[in-house]
Amino acid sequence: MKKVTFLAAAIALLGFTSIDANAQATQAAEQAQTQTQNDNKEKVTKDQLPAPVKAVLDHETYKEWTVGDIYKVKPAEGAADAKVVYEINLTNKEGQSGTITLDEQGKDASKED
Repeated sequence: MKKVTFLAAAIALLGFTSIDANAQATQAAEQAQTQTQNDNKEKVTKDQLPAPVKAVLDHETYKEWTVGDIYKVKPAEGAADAKVVYEINLTNKEGQSGTITLDEQGKDASKED
């Protein structure tokens, strides 16, 4: 009986170790991807935005929203049809928040063409 209990405990321990190793590998991959994305992201001010992007933010659609953080996201090196986009965080009076993504021409860059 002791052998069966020991064997069951050993199998359980190996199973937990395997799960933990997989979780760590997944975390490492996600951190590497996040770091790459952050390397391409630069915080900018509203004054640094191109005129078409400023025009979109000044439009009536967003007049009730407060502009928060703005990030200029550069494309990954070697990406085909790579464009600079701007991620703009907005908050309204009710405390709802959202993010819009615009290209340099002020067009919605979150939609796939």
